[in-house]
Amino acid sequence: MTTTAPTKRGPYASTLKRRETIVSAVVALVDELGHEGVTTALVSQRSGVSETTVLYHFPSKDHLLVAALSAIEEQRGAESQLDLDDTVIDARAFRSLPNPDAGDPRFRLLSVLKGAAASPEHPAAEYFAVRNARLVDVFARLIEHSQRTGLAHPAADPRITARQVIAVWDGLSQAWVSDPTFDLGAAVEDAIRRLTGQNLMEIQQLLSRAFDPPS
Repeated sequence: MTTTAPTKRGPYASTLKRRETIVSAVVALVDELGHEGVTTALVSQRSGVSETTVLYHFPSKDHLLVAALSAIEEQRGAESQLDLDDTVIDARAFRSLPNPDAGDPRFRLLSVLKGAAASPEHPAAEYFAVRNARLVDVFARLIEHSQRTGLAHPAADPRITARQVIAVWDGLSQAWVSDPTFDLGAAVEDAIRRLTGQNLMEIQQLLSRAFDPPS
């Protein structure tokens, strides 16, 4: 008789559920009180999980906030179209993006943790390292697809351009919070057009249609 070696089991479903319950409580508290108002005692009260158990899963308030940001961005990513295979990076789409709201507690959480990520020992450092690597992968794929469809210049290096696009988007968004007198969408669109070469590609397409003889 032969036996099959037991396979390794992942975390118990109850443990995952408990972590999800805790994180959901943190997100709700961030929305209500801002990240400043979150405490492990309030998280315990809101989630119905003992404070000892909360700290067992998330050793500090910083770990709780990073987990909350991860959940928020995971939901936002699921609602976006960035992971679809046929998505392209068309600069015109950035003009219609909503302006950041400096008073939005979720935006403040993101901004604060971005700053904290500069400290290697902070839990946000690892989170943003993984996050940034994923964003580069996503935008590089979008740019590659845009190159195949004629929206991005074929000479552009997808990964270098992806990093530049992300940096411009983040930088202009932060600048707009301090100085909302400029048109953020127009500024982002213009920058991405320059980085991806979309302006040149559109001119080439116009010239091609103008001078190609009718079939």
